[in-house]
Amino acid sequence: VNGACIGWLSIDGTSISYPVMYTPSEPQKYLRRSFYGQYSQSGVPFLDGRCDLQNTNLIIYGHNMRDGSMFAVLNQYDGQPYFDTHRQMYLVTPTGGYVMEIFSAFAAKPAESGSDTSPWRLNWKDDGAYTTWLRAMAERSVVETDVSVTSSDKVLTLSTCTPGGASRFIVMGKLVEVQ
Repeated sequence: VNGACIGWLSIDGTSISYPVMYTPSEPQKYLRRSFYGQYSQSGVPFLDGRCDLQNTNLIIYGHNMRDGSMFAVLNQYDGQPYFDTHRQMYLVTPTGGYVMEIFSAFAAKPAESGSDTSPWRLNWKDDGAYTTWLRAMAERSVVETDVSVTSSDKVLTLSTCTPGGASRFIVMGKLVEVQ
């Protein structure tokens, strides 16, 4: 129905069950558009235009809507009880399905973008730098997880505004392909 749709993201027991859009030539096209392209205050979750499905860190953005829709529930990952009952997410693409095993959840400032410890980072000089970044992301977590990540893992990063919008709440997980 819409060629810009590259997958479907869901979390059992939550309101998150949405298509994921990707328009690299218009990176924020779905920030305020519906799946069908009409104006929509809530938009549709979308993959960072700098990414492609081969990137090591896939970043998906979604709004924190006051009515609890879109990525609003991600902010609840700031508490261990919520994490303990919502430890995995699912991403289905035309080429396969993935379980996202969450290894970190934390708030980040937009000013961090471009730094070596930015959750929105996409490139590393080598596996060692990527491993160092993964360790730094895991150490920032406000919840305790038993998920370990290595340089051979691909990461899915979900990013939304915190209430009030001054920061972004980040939920990161390693993608494990499901056969």
